[in-house]
Amino acid sequence: MEPTAFDQDEMLTDFLTDYLDNKLTSPEKKSFEAYLAENKKEKAFARKAMKGKKALARLAKHIDLAEPSTA
Repeated sequence: MEPTAFDQDEMLTDFLTDYLDNKLTSPEKKSFEAYLAENKKEKAFARKAMKGKKALARLAKHIDLAEPSTA
């Protein structure tokens, strides 16, 4: 995968994490989305990260359903 600004900027990575977790305030979200709109590599990376997060969440639900209860 081609390097992005997320590889070099910890604060930007924190914004991405909070964005994916829906933890940004409305102004922060708008600003971050404006940043992504202007930066194609970072936008593509964020999109892939969101897809990965959703896939892991679906997998976790299946794992939780498949494991027997220990209670």
